[in-house]
Amino acid sequence: MPRWIAVTTLMTAYAAAAFAAQRPEWAFFVPSTEEPQKADSRPDNDPGKRRTTPGSRRSYSTAELHDPLYPPDWYPDEHPTLPDSVARGTSGGNGPPVLPCALCHLPNGAGHVESASLAGLPAEYIVQQFADWHSGARRIAVGDTNTTGFLSGLKQRYSQQQIAAAARYYSGLQPRPWIRVVESATVRRSAVDSETLMRLPIPGPKEPLGNRIVELPEDVSALLRRDSHSGFVAYVPVGSIAAGRVLVTTGAGGRTIPCADCHGVDLNGVADVPPLAGRPPTYMVRQLWAYQSGERRGAAAAPMQLVAAKLTPNEMLAIAAYLASRPPGRQQ
Repeated sequence: MPRWIAVTTLMTAYAAAAFAAQRPEWAFFVPSTEEPQKADSRPDNDPGKRRTTPGSRRSYSTAELHDPLYPPDWYPDEHPTLPDSVARGTSGGNGPPVLPCALCHLPNGAGHVESASLAGLPAEYIVQQFADWHSGARRIAVGDTNTTGFLSGLKQRYSQQQIAAAARYYSGLQPRPWIRVVESATVRRSAVDSETLMRLPIPGPKEPLGNRIVELPEDVSALLRRDSHSGFVAYVPVGSIAAGRVLVTTGAGGRTIPCADCHGVDLNGVADVPPLAGRPPTYMVRQLWAYQSGERRGAAAAPMQLVAAKLTPNEMLAIAAYLASRPPGRQQ
């Protein structure tokens, strides 16, 4: 083995061992015992009542809105025909269900903050992630062990045909502005709902934001209807965007590597390297931590392990805040 490869391997292993205990818990979706504001998600006395959403000609019953195998598609004219693997799931026989991609990532690929934005990701990149899930090189870094195990196992159940169809579909979509980044010293209290894994507000006074990013829906009711026109507000600490800009654009004197070196000058991806601009910041923090801790490995992980090796959780926060504030768009 060449000496530089051996040194790189040792550096990566050391970083994983040194920082594995510093997981930024606020970025993970661990269900809470507190009750978030989710009244609109509960079936009312008329389960056959048709629900609507502004700008859509479609309607769904309460039961249809909460069917995990057939998630709503409020705006079918705004995207190509959905592949079966995106539009509908299967019961899975004796195993867990194979869920449709649109349940978490939405028909437009914008996704929810507990999952990921897929619109505009290179198809090759998406396929490679499934290969890493199948091999065990990558796991779903959500929060608690049971949920992580279930979701990681779920990714291994999709066929190659389903993966390829979904990858082609989401790769062909244009990313849209979805995250509004706001610097703030305070934020509404919130909790992760145990049923949906969605972070929802809790009634009551605001609390200090501290060194966290908290992403909340612009409209709770629209989120629970899975309305793909309704995005999120990411509350980030005051000054974090400017601090992130230094890390992202210069590497801050060796703390990391400038993102544009691989992801393009506009941070919207190059070839099979994924775009970063406008993506959910807590998702990006989870991935940086996963690279640093060794939770995320695989064929393309080595460069990112070096990028993340020296970062503190607060530096990960700043990088994610800056990247989320940048406009998404396809590299031409």
